[in-house]
Formats: sequence, C-alpha cells, structure tokens
Amino acid sequence: MANSITCINSLLVGLKTTNSGLLLKLQQRGFDTSLNVGPEQEYTVKTLIHTIDNLCIQFLTITAKRTQFVQRTSFNERKEIESCLNYLHNCLEQTQQELDAFNAENHQCNKELALSYTNDCGQNIGLRLLDAMHCIDLLKPYSRMLEMVTAQERIHALSAVLETLLSKEASAKADYDDVELTHEQSGALQLSQYLIRQAL
Repeated sequence: MANSITCINSLLVGLKTTNSGLLLKLQQRGFDTSLNVGPEQEYTVKTLIHTIDNLCIQFLTITAKRTQFVQRTSFNERKEIESCLNYLHNCLEQTQQELDAFNAENHQCNKELALSYTNDCGQNIGLRLLDAMHCIDLLKPYSRMLEMVTAQERIHALSAVLETLLSKEASAKADYDDVELTHEQSGALQLSQYLIRQAL
C-alpha cells in the first residue's frame, strides 16, 4: 500500500521538476509553443506543459491524504497510475535530452508541426513529448474521480457549517419576531434563509 503511494509521489515530484524548465528550453531552441497538438488539436505546446504541471499538483494534493487515496483506489488502479506517471516522466526526460542535443546549426524547427524539427539528413523528427498526451488522457479520469471525492468532503463540511448557521438564524429569528422589521429587512432575512436552505 504505502509502497505504491511512495512511488507515485516520487514520480510526481520528478515529473514536476523535469517539467519546470521545459517550456523555456523549447522556446530557447526555437520551437513555437503556440502550435496545436493532440488528436483533436486540444492543446497548444504551452497548455500541454501546463496540463502536466496541473496534473502533478492535483495528484500530489490527493495522495497527501494517504488513507483516503488507498480507500478510493484499488491496488491495480494505483499501479496503472504509477505506470502512466513513469511513462510520462520518461517522455519528459527524453525530451530534455533531445533538447540538450538539439543543434540549431544542423536542425531546423518545423514552423507548422508542433514539437517537430528537420535534422541534417532532411528527416522530420518529433520530440518524445508528443507521446505524453496518451498518458495524460489515461490519468485524467483518475484525477477527476479523486477530485470529486475531495469536493464531496468540502460539501459535507460546508453543509455542517450551514446547518449550524441555519439553527442560529432560527433562534435569531425568534428574537426578531419581537422587533418590527421594515419590508426590506424582512425580505433580506427571508432571502438569506432561502439561500442557506438551497445550499443544504
């Protein structure tokens, strides 16, 4: 149990670290980070890198609650998350290596195809980062599922606070019954009671 979470957290930290300077390095080598990528052109290079960073933050937040993370996922799901993160980390590391070896004198960035360049032999080469989208798509459902769990916890906490406010407001309303309220004050009081009930 703890082993899978430790591996996941280690990969997330590695991913975040490797991803942190990638956008700047791409721009320095002459790659156009505003070009679209993805099966449906759903990302620009820049938003792809930001998406990876956001996924890391989401998963780090979720895995910080170890017990809940283990309860909400099966061992096989955690292993699949670990496998996707490992593949994604390899994509980023290889992309960093490709960029380190990139020679502006012998290679020409493709101005129409994102994350691609022409080498000195005239071959079009795509950076390994292009493979990252497949793993991102596999990780997104887990991220959404676990975010919903976190959201439900917040709703329960908020609900408890609102119930307390409603009970206090009911006792305060009894005090207001002795005092004459203006039409506006009465309307505001009714509106606040309605909104609190709707939030529950």
